[in-house]
Amino acid sequence: MGFAAKLAAEVEDDADSGSGGGGGGPFKLPDGCEVALFISPGPREYIIIERICNEVGMGTLVLLLNARLEKMEKYASAEAEELFTKDFESIFHLAASPYQNVSPNCLVYHAYPNDWILARKPKVGPPKTIARQEGTFSEEDCRLAFENLEIGDVEKGVEDVLENVANWFK
Repeated sequence: MGFAAKLAAEVEDDADSGSGGGGGGPFKLPDGCEVALFISPGPREYIIIERICNEVGMGTLVLLLNARLEKMEKYASAEAEELFTKDFESIFHLAASPYQNVSPNCLVYHAYPNDWILARKPKVGPPKTIARQEGTFSEEDCRLAFENLEIGDVEKGVEDVLENVANWFK
């Protein structure tokens, strides 16, 4: 049984019986585990992941795929918040800008170790970079980048035509 299955069983046992993992004790990584991969962890899994990180230290690479940390409303402790928001390094990110109200049709992209990129997705063609920086974008960063965006006449004309055609089908 892989450790992901063990983790799922522990979380399920905890929910069903309130026990510490069905009598087998709390979930532990196998001895000598070099890489631990957690996919789409939820709040309960983050508590387990924090404990595992504290146990294994820097000797095990812990990867969180689809972590969605920006959606976490509350962490178990201040230490947990620091662990997940400061100690973990984002290695890949591609999503719509979380600030669509100030940067509509924009994407945020990051691939470690490169900069974070804010790009505008035109109606036709690939996204165009409008800002680049070392850290994540704040709402103010997105607003300023979008306000300073220059759209060429041809691009604007194509977008206007496409918008008119789209309106015919409404």
